[in-house]
Amino acid sequence: MTDLMFWIVTAILIIFTSVIIWTIMTQRMTRVIEKTRSESEMKITDYRAREDERNIMKEERNIAMSDSFKLMARQAFEDVKNNAEIEKKEEFKRVTDDFSTILKEYKKSMDAIEASMIDRESALREKVENVSQLGLKLSDDTKNLTKALKGDSHAQGAWGEVVVENLLQSMGFVSERDYVKQYSETAVDKTRKRADFVVYLPDNKQVVIDSKVSLTAYNEFVNSDNELTANTSIEKLCKSIRTHASDLSSKNYQHMDSIQTLDFVLMVVPLESAYIAALHHDPSLYNDMVGNRRVKIVSGTTIMLALMLIQELWKRENQSKNQMQLVERAGALHDQVVLFLESFTAVGFELKQASEKFEEAEKRLVSGRGNVIRQTEMLSILGAKNKKDLREKSGLKKLAEEAELSKEEE
Repeated sequence: MTDLMFWIVTAILIIFTSVIIWTIMTQRMTRVIEKTRSESEMKITDYRAREDERNIMKEERNIAMSDSFKLMARQAFEDVKNNAEIEKKEEFKRVTDDFSTILKEYKKSMDAIEASMIDRESALREKVENVSQLGLKLSDDTKNLTKALKGDSHAQGAWGEVVVENLLQSMGFVSERDYVKQYSETAVDKTRKRADFVVYLPDNKQVVIDSKVSLTAYNEFVNSDNELTANTSIEKLCKSIRTHASDLSSKNYQHMDSIQTLDFVLMVVPLESAYIAALHHDPSLYNDMVGNRRVKIVSGTTIMLALMLIQELWKRENQSKNQMQLVERAGALHDQVVLFLESFTAVGFELKQASEKFEEAEKRLVSGRGNVIRQTEMLSILGAKNKKDLREKSGLKKLAEEAELSKEEE
């Protein structure tokens, strides 16, 4: 029993001691953690303070460098202004003449760009105003020729090309410069490709325009005397439009080797009333055509808008080229300014050096012990034979008097 009590007491003491040790260790660890966290916060605060100080010093250095640069530039200009003399007049005139020429060319380029922008805006307004008139004229021409061309698909195709070319020319497009008619070549897929028109775009790109006319079906539709005939004719017209679009899509003009066409073709339906009638009869035709990524159908009016957009692209391209030339001229102007300042500073430095050398030579000539003029006159006094007197010329006389005065002061 005594042994049991002993071991119980011993166990209780061990447990009590362990609890005390654990409590002490926990408190120490807590203090260490708190100390470490406090030190970390202090280090972070110190780092931020040093970072702020470095930023302030950096900003002060930048300000000091800027002020120093301004002071140096101002001092350089002051030195040049104070020391410029007539000896460098010709060189100065040459530099300023070049500078003036660059300025005149710069102003001329700016005036040309401004005038071009004004002309462009005026021309754009004029073309927008004429779009409706051109559309009406195109519609009237189409109706007048419908009877003459009905039934002859070849004649209809030729007429469609004439309509598109007349429209191109009426909007200022020039053949062989802005577009090519009946363009053909053997493509990379070994098939012969022929496009009604290839219109040039900026960045060496082109767009193909193809005219498709379905006058026969539309004429039957217009002249039908009953609903059945009208439905049959308009269905034939819708089918013809889909067939033409499918044919154009299969031609893959983008595979042509010598040109870089857009990935779609503009299919022109000159007879706008026929296209509208087809869309009215079969609204799904529009969705089908929109879904066809290779062919975009345009009517007589919308092709005008497309051509106006092409003209606007060219005007922007030309304006961009003018701006590039303007940037180049601005660079040349900057270079001339730098050269001007370099020459101007060099002129001032050389004038200052020449002035200092002149003063040094003048001192040796007229002042100090054994100056040249005094020694020369002494030679004459001592009996040296000479034919000219230093004091005959007013300028030399003045120098001799200054030399005499210098001797008296000594």
